[in-house]
Amino acid sequence: MWIQLNVRDSEQAIQVEDVVPAVPEAEPKTEGVPIGQSPKKHRVTRVILGATVLLTLWYLETSAMRFFNLSRDTYGIFWPRHEWLLAHVIAGTLAILIGPLQFWPGLKQKYPALHRGMGVLYVTSVAAGGLAAFYLAFHTDFSWIFSMGLSAMATAWIISTGMATVAIYRRMIPQHKEWMIRSYVVTFGFVLLRLTTGILDMSNVGSISDRFVLASWISWSVPLLITETLLQGRKVFARSVNAISDETASY
Repeated sequence: MWIQLNVRDSEQAIQVEDVVPAVPEAEPKTEGVPIGQSPKKHRVTRVILGATVLLTLWYLETSAMRFFNLSRDTYGIFWPRHEWLLAHVIAGTLAILIGPLQFWPGLKQKYPALHRGMGVLYVTSVAAGGLAAFYLAFHTDFSWIFSMGLSAMATAWIISTGMATVAIYRRMIPQHKEWMIRSYVVTFGFVLLRLTTGILDMSNVGSISDRFVLASWISWSVPLLITETLLQGRKVFARSVNAISDETASY
C-alpha cells in the first residue's frame, strides 16, 4: 500500500511539474547602456570619438588657434577679410568641439538639458560658420574651382545640419541621429582639409593651388560618401538577413 501511495504521489508530482511553466531566468542588466546598444559598440564609439578629439586638438594647435592673434603678419593674404575668417574660425571651433560631446555614449541620457543646449549652440555655430564660409569662398585668392569646393562644403554643412534640426523638431530620432552624423563628418572636414594639404605638401604633388583645390573637395566629399555607405549599407544588409530569415521560416 505504501508503495502504491508513493507511486501515485510521484506521478502527481510529475504531472504538476509538467503543468507549471518554467520561470525564465532574468536577463542580465547592463547599467548605463541604452536599449539596443551593446558595451562593445560603446567601446568602438569611444575609440572613434577619442581619435577625433586628438586630431581636433592637433588641428586647433597647428592651424586654427593662430588666427586669434589679430595681426597682418598672422593673416597674410586673408587680412582684408580677417573679420570673416575670424568669425568662421570661432564658429567652426565651437562646432568641432561640441560634436564629440553630443555623440558620447550615455551623455544624452544623463544630461538631456545639456544635450539640447549644446545642440542649439552647435546649430547656431554651423549657421554662422557656413555664412562666413560662403563669403570667404566667393572672395578667395585661389581658383574658382577651389571656391566651388568650399561653397559645396558649406552647402553640405548647412543642409545636413538643417535636416537634423527639422528631424528632431518632428521627433524623428533615428533620422536626426543620422543627419547629425553627416553634419559632423562635414564639420570634421576642416581637420581633414588641413591634414590633406599637409600630406600633399610633404609629397610635393602639383602646385600649391592644385593641392588646395584637391583638398577642398576630397576632405569632405569622400568621408561623407563613406559615411553614407555605412549608414545605408547597414540597413540594406540587415533587411537582406531579415528577408532570408522570413523566406526560410515560410518553408
